[in-house]
Amino acid sequence: MHTQRAYSHLAEGLSRRELLRMGLAAGLTVSVLSLSRPAPLWGAETGPPKRGGILHVRGYDPVHFDHHLTNNARTNTTLSFIHSTLLRYKVGPEITPGTFTVEPHLAERWEEPDDLTYVFHLRQGIKWHNKPPLNGRELVADDVKFTFDPAIPADDL
Repeated sequence: MHTQRAYSHLAEGLSRRELLRMGLAAGLTVSVLSLSRPAPLWGAETGPPKRGGILHVRGYDPVHFDHHLTNNARTNTTLSFIHSTLLRYKVGPEITPGTFTVEPHLAERWEEPDDLTYVFHLRQGIKWHNKPPLNGRELVADDVKFTFDPAIPADDL
């Protein structure tokens, strides 16, 4: 009994070597096409970016919002979107990936008078959310100190 293969009439008279050569040529052609005309960037057709809006990110609901009380990377990543810091890594399209340059965030500048001391000068005009208990008041040095004080006094440990 003879089995008829689909499209076998197209391969008649074609050696295995010729078929491999044609496959290689087709693969090279397809891979080079994208180099001749690169795809547009995502969102390029919508115009320049604008400030504001809602950022939807896949995250995890933190058990609490005190990043000092967790060493879980998932929780800290989620919390990093809601906390401002004294310093941060510089970000932006002009920054080479893997470059970690520290820049002021809530601090305007800082000094290092000796190896164990840092003096931070806070930006003026930074306000808390207009909700109790802080009611939109301005950030002060005691607020920063509070975040570095242990939540549990050392005597109670």
